[in-house]
Amino acid sequence: MKVTAGITICLLALLAVSPAFAHHAFAVEFDASKCSDITGVLTKVAYENPHAYIYVDVKNPAGEAVPMTFQLSSTSNLKRGGATFAALNGSVSREVTVRGCLSRNGTDNRYAASFIKLADGTIQRVGQDVEGIFGTKVWR
Repeated sequence: MKVTAGITICLLALLAVSPAFAHHAFAVEFDASKCSDITGVLTKVAYENPHAYIYVDVKNPAGEAVPMTFQLSSTSNLKRGGATFAALNGSVSREVTVRGCLSRNGTDNRYAASFIKLADGTIQRVGQDVEGIFGTKVWR
């Protein structure tokens, strides 16, 4: 009976850590040479694991709202940097500017966000600074 319990515990431990093996590097999923500033209306903040997400509606040339998805860092990193759920959520339904790098896999309107300028003018780091521009006058 003790052997069966030991095997069960080992299997459960392996299952618990298996999501860590699926994590990826930025360069595998996003293109650091295709970053841009995107301005639109923040529609939703999803504080979830392993990454948080924000959703922004951007007007196309015809004036129609096009939804964009931005992957952020982990919620623990966001909290440590001050980009709490409340801080981000305070700009919902308001205009924001997000610095994002386009997805490599061709998924339309999917980006990894580096920074966000909230409706009140506050700039929050919300992802990796793959361009090395945080704290410079390049992105303000």
